[in-house]
Amino acid sequence: GIFKPKDIYNLDQADKWTPQLGQLELIETQTLSGTPSTLSFDSIKESEYNVHFMTISDYAPQTDDRHLTVQFKVGGVTDTDLDYQYAMQRQTGPSPAEKKSSNDSRIYLAYNCSVTSNETANGYFYIYNANDSAKFTFLTSHFTLVNKDSNYTTMYGSGVYDQANTVNGLQFQTSGGNLEDGIFSLYGIKEYS
Repeated sequence: GIFKPKDIYNLDQADKWTPQLGQLELIETQTLSGTPSTLSFDSIKESEYNVHFMTISDYAPQTDDRHLTVQFKVGGVTDTDLDYQYAMQRQTGPSPAEKKSSNDSRIYLAYNCSVTSNETANGYFYIYNANDSAKFTFLTSHFTLVNKDSNYTTMYGSGVYDQANTVNGLQFQTSGGNLEDGIFSLYGIKEYS
């Protein structure tokens, strides 16, 4: 059938109209300022979305050769226990490398980040099942950067928060030192039943 403008308006008001399923809906953007030790997203609107998407642009730590990591929040509290597993494959020049753990306090996203302004890390990751207290929360990621030795690096990773809990927030930090630059944008992916 053909939708009239009034039909579209009414469907849009009832949150049942979308030009495209799977559209991204911005939840929050944060830009690092100063040199905080962590960056927190205290609400990911987990009751509205089963899949989340985050972009990170122009990220740099305060200290050279640090790794960007993430932890999940449950009930507003960051889980810093050894409840994370991850695997990362990275390619720097002709040399592939791997980093993995089945018992860590965080998930690694970007490795060997540089402080130089034109060598920043850029990437994205998806989060699955954060809204389901009966399932583990999963993550898949892709980042590129020029590392501290001026080598182009691309990395793919996956991780799991191996506790069946509802995740309602995120906390980012480096493997040592402080964060410095970067734009972090969190989206929910719209679903229709």
